[in-house]
Amino acid sequence: MNQELLDELEAIEIKTGDIIVDHMAGYVGILLSRTRRVDIVIDDVYFWEVQWTSRFGDKQKRNNNNPLDVEITGLLEEETLKLSILVGAIEIFSGKKDE
Repeated sequence: MNQELLDELEAIEIKTGDIIVDHMAGYVGILLSRTRRVDIVIDDVYFWEVQWTSRFGDKQKRNNNNPLDVEITGLLEEETLKLSILVGAIEIFSGKKDE
């Protein structure tokens, strides 16, 4: 991978409590926790547990018992999340600054 791209990905800070907006799917989520898993090829792989909210948009559409409008807890692989942030598919809002 291009070193400039790797540097940009490394500069993205992700913390517990950050809010993310998935512009492709229309969901908002909060990052709950980060877990480490060991992969045979890559070694350390990190995942973020995300609590997703119902789809945002028109209030009438949210109140029609749409099966897509549910709360979902899921995992996102950290490098994929960072790449999605970098290309603008996911927007991140940090709730607190590290001191």
